Amino acid sequence: MKRRLEALVPVGLDPHTELRWFAIGMGVSALYSIKFLFSFFSVRGELLYQLKHLPLQDTQLLEMPHFWFFLDRAYLGFLLLALCMPAVALFHYLYHYQGSRSIYLMRRLPDRWELLRRCIALPLCGALAALLTGLLITLLWAGIYLLATPRELLSPLWYL
Repeated sequence: MKRRLEALVPVGLDPHTELRWFAIGMGVSALYSIKFLFSFFSVRGELLYQLKHLPLQDTQLLEMPHFWFFLDRAYLGFLLLALCMPAVALFHYLYHYQGSRSIYLMRRLPDRWELLRRCIALPLCGALAALLTGLLITLLWAGIYLLATPRELLSPLWYL
């Protein structure tokens, strides 16, 4: 496994350090997306309180704000992380020009795709993982929104 990872980064770079930084970015993005839960459950609790204590004719006017109101760019961390990956690929490419200039060796290798693979494999996988995780988190928050919102507070658009 270690050799496979080392084949995906320029010679001399530690792939585990890059993976560690990527994991930190994913963790920060996940923590940032949790703001959805705080805002959703705050509004939900307030509406449930009003639902119990207002007269029946007034409770028919209560409606939970739309899902996108709560989401409020909670996926932004994952998107920013994916947008940082081209910079990592550029760093990988420029790294070959540092020190002993391994770019000359990379150009003489029989596998002409070796340089491209070492420059973009890990950033491409990272960008895809960040975007996929952002999509899954958004779907998870949508599921929580639909399951935790009482039916009488949901907008009629959700019934279609």
